[in-house]
Amino acid sequence: MTEWLLNGRAFLLSLLVIFILGYAAQNTLSLRYIDAVRTEERALVTERLGNVRYQLESLITNNLSLINGVAAFVSSYPDFTPAQFQTYAQTVLSREPSLVNLALAPNLVVSQIYPLAGNEAALGLNYLQNADQRDAVLRVVESGEMVIAGPLQLVQGGFAFVGRAPIYVTAANGEKQLWGIVSAPILAENIYRDAGLLDDDQEIRIAIRGRNGLGNQGDFFFGDQEIVNNPRLVSMPVNIGGGSWEIVAIPTQDMLAGNPLVTVVRVFTTIAVLAILIMLGLARRQVDRDKAFKQIIFRNEKFLRAVETVSHVGGWRMNSKLMFTELSDQARSILDLPAGDEMVSLQAFCSAFDESSAEVMRNQFVNAIKFGERFDTEMCMHLLDGSTQWLHLKAEVLDTASKDRELMGAIQDVSLAKKAESLIEYQANYDALTGLPNRALFRDRLDTALLAAQRHSTKLAVMFIDVDNFKSVNDNLGHDAGDALLIEVSQRIQDCIRETDTVARYSGDEFVVIIGDINSTSVVGRIANDMSEMMNEPFHPTERQVYCTVSIGISLFPDDADDVETLIIKADQAMYEVKKDGRNGWQFYTAQMKIESEYRHHLYNELLNALNENQLQVYFQPIIDVSTGSISECEALVRWQKQDGQWVSPEEFISVAEERGIINRIDFLVLQSACESIQKLNKTLITDLRLSVNVSSRLLHLRDLVAQDWLAHIRTLQGLKLTVEITERILVEDAQSARRILDELHQLGVNISIDDFGTGYSGLSYFSQFPVSSMKIDRSFINKIGVSATEEALIESMVLMAGKLNLRVVAEGVETAEQLAFLSKLGCSFVQGYYLAKPMPYEELVEFAKVNIINGKSLAEDLSSAS
Repeated sequence: MTEWLLNGRAFLLSLLVIFILGYAAQNTLSLRYIDAVRTEERALVTERLGNVRYQLESLITNNLSLINGVAAFVSSYPDFTPAQFQTYAQTVLSREPSLVNLALAPNLVVSQIYPLAGNEAALGLNYLQNADQRDAVLRVVESGEMVIAGPLQLVQGGFAFVGRAPIYVTAANGEKQLWGIVSAPILAENIYRDAGLLDDDQEIRIAIRGRNGLGNQGDFFFGDQEIVNNPRLVSMPVNIGGGSWEIVAIPTQDMLAGNPLVTVVRVFTTIAVLAILIMLGLARRQVDRDKAFKQIIFRNEKFLRAVETVSHVGGWRMNSKLMFTELSDQARSILDLPAGDEMVSLQAFCSAFDESSAEVMRNQFVNAIKFGERFDTEMCMHLLDGSTQWLHLKAEVLDTASKDRELMGAIQDVSLAKKAESLIEYQANYDALTGLPNRALFRDRLDTALLAAQRHSTKLAVMFIDVDNFKSVNDNLGHDAGDALLIEVSQRIQDCIRETDTVARYSGDEFVVIIGDINSTSVVGRIANDMSEMMNEPFHPTERQVYCTVSIGISLFPDDADDVETLIIKADQAMYEVKKDGRNGWQFYTAQMKIESEYRHHLYNELLNALNENQLQVYFQPIIDVSTGSISECEALVRWQKQDGQWVSPEEFISVAEERGIINRIDFLVLQSACESIQKLNKTLITDLRLSVNVSSRLLHLRDLVAQDWLAHIRTLQGLKLTVEITERILVEDAQSARRILDELHQLGVNISIDDFGTGYSGLSYFSQFPVSSMKIDRSFINKIGVSATEEALIESMVLMAGKLNLRVVAEGVETAEQLAFLSKLGCSFVQGYYLAKPMPYEELVEFAKVNIINGKSLAEDLSSAS
């Protein structure tokens, strides 16, 4: 009995041990299986989600690149015409159906939109006054980069992302300034469809958040956001212009749901003790379990083969004898090895490569086996046919303690990815036209050069080079010729510097050069002089020979500045001084340039504020009819008195306005105010005074809305005689454009007068080519009356010529009775100057006109007796 009891206890103890061991083993197996299924499930979701993300990024990037292209088009050709913009926009929209329209907003006010049909309401939209779009536009202006907003509800239905990009242009002084922005809605439904988000056979459920590019901080705008709380969630970022989105997904079906193997494992764990008593049943279950595992293995192998094919990744296994015991089909394909199950030696594994590349790869595997170290590396391999192949090799050591250790890993052909990376890097750092470093790479190299110069206590120079009159080549020979000219200019610049120096294309027709390790400024001067002389040689962008010079500004480290931005700015300022002195030369930066530049920049800001606050005033200077002594006409002049009472001379602030592109606003302000005042005076005093206004060359180009408004205002004038005064420079620089506008003004009854006649080019052909009806003799001639017989003879010639051509003559700057008498004797019909009347505000003009109407006859009598 005792023996049996002992045996019974041993039996029960055996049962307990078997139960515990069986339960532990089955529980471990269940957990591993669940983990394997979850891993497989996550890999499936990751693969599908990765494809969708790639499609989204590609589609958005393609659309944004087209928008950036429009920004680049306007930046390169800010003087484009509406027809040119429509042609360019039509081409862009034809390439990408997802783009709804393209809109340009100079000064952040929409002025151009294509197509116009259906979008008319957007014209004139001021983004800064639009609460819905102001913040997004300010992000573009402040960041200086592309920003994408949305998706937003379109008026015509549907949703769209709105891509906006800043546009910078080169001002007359060479500085870069914000021109405005370009924007375009991108149809969200097209993006979703092309990325496969709307497919019915999706194996995953997807949601996207990050409205307005705010990533996981933004709202959901696609899919069911409830999936965020699912533990099986897979998340990836999507990089877009100015921000990012977050795309998340879960599998449509749970791979564990209804899985019979999980149930079998759990039931088997529960009845492990009974299994001891029914060995045959346990054996049967073991067979079933083995079969289930084989199915899992088969399915995993099938899945892995599919993954290998899609991702071009091959698997391998190598033993301690340097024999590859396993090689997947994809691995054999990558290495150009024959298909089959036989083992492959390390020598055969490397047989597709030349000896040097094969040696590097063999050493990698030998060291891993020898020292039991994993590796993960990318290798550039040279093939026997002379081509190259980039491979990504990854290996894990299976048994680090044993001498018979094995390696298992993967091999991937990443050649296409490397080529794409190389192309992207090149496009990001080099100019597509000239092949030179672009602005970003130049700044990086200058920063590196500065660090080296600081470390070795040496000097370096920055040269800012601008091609003179490049616009004329583009306008007359075409942009292809202009591009060819820029390429030839870049080659000549490179021929003048050392291989260790850097030349880059900074913008449209601007280049920058870094001259490092210089001992004397004379070296830089000699290089600049060589460049100037080389540029004097003729260019051949087409079959026609072209002459084109350059203006070069130079700044030095550490003499002028010790940082990248300041060195560039000061070199640019020095170049601008060369431009002002007549171009075709070079100059070093001086401290006086900084003072003048800062003053003019400060004056520009004050002038802009004065314009916005209506601080500019319109004054009037009477023009007297010598024959009657009465006022015939009033010239409208602009005056600026600051809030502190200080007056700023017109010569000073008008030149700043022309440089910074706001002269058109001033001309329009003067026209509006002067027309209103003279019409009011004529009505009050029952007179018929003519108004004379000056215009800048910029205004006659009609390239902005203000200039177009100026012309539109003249078209609406009724009952007011108007004279438009132009300088001779306008007729020389852009004769074709000027003639078109002047012809229209002439048809509207406006008189055209050449101002400051005799000080410019003085071409007599003006009077036959353009509808000129009068001219003004410049004050510099009038001042010499009684002093220089030569000037007096010239004045007499001008008056006689005008009489022959039936032109109206006005002599300006009359300041003495002697001058007035001389002009009257010559038969000059009209005079203007301080001797007769100074420029005055409207209220004083009214009083002056009243007195003149009464006393004008006596003045005529005095002039008659003097003559």
